[in-house]
Amino acid sequence: MTKFEEAFVDASAFLPPGKWLARASQLLVLLTVAMLLVGGWFFRDWLMSQFQYLALSGDSLAIPFPAQWQDDAGEGDLLRVVAPVETDALPPAETVTIHPLPAAPIAKAWPAQRSQSLPGYHQIAQSAVALLDGRPALLLTYAYIANHAADDARAPEIIQAQDIAFETSSGRLAVITLSADANAWAGVQPAFRRIWRRLGVEEAP
Repeated sequence: MTKFEEAFVDASAFLPPGKWLARASQLLVLLTVAMLLVGGWFFRDWLMSQFQYLALSGDSLAIPFPAQWQDDAGEGDLLRVVAPVETDALPPAETVTIHPLPAAPIAKAWPAQRSQSLPGYHQIAQSAVALLDGRPALLLTYAYIANHAADDARAPEIIQAQDIAFETSSGRLAVITLSADANAWAGVQPAFRRIWRRLGVEEAP
């Protein structure tokens, strides 16, 4: 104690903080830090699970998309939103397009149409699924080359994507596409699975 402190405190009765009190203070600090970390994790998880919905004209099914993703719709897109990431790679995206309903079954016609329209198309998987309202849909997983012009000096960018293709109530073909750089595909699966779960996607029997 300093002389100034001794003027106001009985030095004979003064006891420095014990080891248990110092440890309790340290534990309180650690507990506070842990609570902040857990709270931040829950907030991030809550933010990632927030959705807006795109209603299709005359259809009971609403298409979910992440509320924090940014609009990037181009010509022909009913909806296109991209994840707000700070990288040079193409960001994860969700796109919704509407097409004429093909005469052939969707399971045959849509993969064929994709193979003709996308450079370097490579089909990875294909399966039948059911949507939230019970209607059948096609789940198509594939990869393609994003930049393929002969005069493009950049290295080819491989994009991996999944389509959900289904017939709308108005007799059109709706396609929901989730895409990302192939190198980042595994990392964006939690976000993509949230969207599929909102659609009720389950493996068909």
